[in-house]
Amino acid sequence: MSLRPTTAVVETGRVTDHSVSLVANLLTVFLALAIGTRIGYIVAARGTVHQMELMDRHFESSRQLFERQQEIHRETDLLKRSREELKTSYEVLGVWLHQVGQTVDEIHFGAASNEKQARDKAEALISRRPWEAVSPPATTASAEFYWSPDVLRKIRELQGPYAQFISRTRLAMTQPESDDVQSPSRLKDEAWHHWNEVQSLIIGIKNQARDDLTPPAAAQQRA
Repeated sequence: MSLRPTTAVVETGRVTDHSVSLVANLLTVFLALAIGTRIGYIVAARGTVHQMELMDRHFESSRQLFERQQEIHRETDLLKRSREELKTSYEVLGVWLHQVGQTVDEIHFGAASNEKQARDKAEALISRRPWEAVSPPATTASAEFYWSPDVLRKIRELQGPYAQFISRTRLAMTQPESDDVQSPSRLKDEAWHHWNEVQSLIIGIKNQARDDLTPPAAAQQRA
């Protein structure tokens, strides 16, 4: 009868030891899970930061690319407008040069003509001041801002030969025929020489305008 309590105590001790062991094991498992979860959070957090950095770099590169594309687009539009304005200004120059060349021809051929109408028109054109006839009119003032220095210089070079052309043509039309060195025939030859010089200068201005309108790449290929 006295052995039963002892057995009960032993069994109770065994249960207690088993419970403590189970609790210890559970604590170990919970601790491992907690540590693993923490480590997972840290790794995930680090991965997220890396991904965010990559996304930030991507967005920044995209932003810079977009801004550069916009800048190129603006520069292209500006260049296009400038080219259109330049072309328009040189169209004004072309019209004026055509009028100057036509005036020179009407004077030259009218002075040598036997038709009264042609001669009268030549005399009317000769009466204009030479520097006014070969100077761009006020209507071209806004276009002149786009003309190159070479074009403007060549236009100024017209004045001297044109004045000499007008002087010789006027004398040829009023001088009577004689054996003098200043006879109309001699004056007509000189007038023809200056007419040809003026026309050559006009062609030179047109060629310069064509060069000014030629894109640099095309000009290099042509050279």
